[in-house]
Amino acid sequence: QSLPDGRIVFPSTRQNRAAARLLDEGKPQFAALDEEQDEPAFVLHVMEDDGSNLTQISFNQSHDLFPTVLDNGRVLFARWDGFANLNEIALYHSNPDGTDLQLLYGEDSHATGTGGATVQFLKPRELQDGRILSLIKPFSGTSYGGALVAIDVDNYINNTQPTVANQGVLSGPAQEPATVNEVLTVPGISVGGRYVSAWPLWDGTGRIVVSWRVCQLELFDPDAAPGDPPELVPCTDANLQNPLAMEAPPAYGVWVYDTADDSQQPVVLAEPGIIFTDVAVAQPRPRPTVIP
Repeated sequence: QSLPDGRIVFPSTRQNRAAARLLDEGKPQFAALDEEQDEPAFVLHVMEDDGSNLTQISFNQSHDLFPTVLDNGRVLFARWDGFANLNEIALYHSNPDGTDLQLLYGEDSHATGTGGATVQFLKPRELQDGRILSLIKPFSGTSYGGALVAIDVDNYINNTQPTVANQGVLSGPAQEPATVNEVLTVPGISVGGRYVSAWPLWDGTGRIVVSWRVCQLELFDPDAAPGDPPELVPCTDANLQNPLAMEAPPAYGVWVYDTADDSQQPVVLAEPGIIFTDVAVAQPRPRPTVIP
């Protein structure tokens, strides 16, 4: 993600400042592993657009992911807190040099999935109205996808916990579905499909470019010859009640969701076995505030 001063902020396992500190202490350099001790932790770095002046700006034993620059110049990202008894991802923000790190939203809002299921807050992007668009999903069990929500972070720190200035005035919820189709954030067949990535357009239309899977079922013909592939059918009420039907493997295409009329138009149709894990839009946008 580009910073307004031309540099780039991104997650990486380089951990160059942490490694330099080890050298200063006369210790061998190593990449800090996450709490599970199975992979190096991704943390945030900034660099010039030519790759020079690489600097680590966040320090976390778990992962710091999906940085994006807010209109006020601060860097918003998803932080995985895995220490002690925690295992959750909430939204944090800081200055572009890593100073003034603060929790922005979601520390106590994880039970906001389908039926109160536990979800994590991922891939945040600022909407043109100042709210934050976020993917919510569990760690696993939903074919990589989840639902999209719009969060009022100006007035809330949690879904039903307003900021100090709004206590006694607002009661929530802070987050609301960003799409009209009902998306399950628990394992099982989601008739409204599932999203895996989203990027809002800043052209005044309220449209969002998304990676989305349509709900499809595999219908097995008991009389088919061995090796014949199952038939792909839509998730109609009749097909959902068919005992021979099961959820099809995930296939995500690229779509444009229009919040004005809740329509969704395809850009790249899904193909079996293909998942567009991330979408991005190059577009004109007012320059965010520069924080020296």
